[in-house]
Amino acid sequence: MPFLYKQRFLKRFDRCSHDDQALVLKTDQEIRSYYATRHALFGLRIKLLYARGAEKIFEARVTQAIRLVWAEREGLVSFVMVGLHDEVKRYLRSLR
Repeated sequence: MPFLYKQRFLKRFDRCSHDDQALVLKTDQEIRSYYATRHALFGLRIKLLYARGAEKIFEARVTQAIRLVWAEREGLVSFVMVGLHDEVKRYLRSLR
């Protein structure tokens, strides 16, 4: 399955501290592993946030505060954003 990174994701990733970037990269690898095996580690806490037709929006915990959000549709995974819980809520409201 192909994986894409949206500009919003990349900009926020660049603003993260070095330690947070390492955690985001680790979470990214765990998500890729999830798509290969369909088995997620407990700490990843994948959560379906939004679904409309073939499009689904998921989040995973990077840390207690930081979330990684991605969209899945038609055999494609797009990493949309890295953000705090409130930023993710604002993003979801923008979809409605």
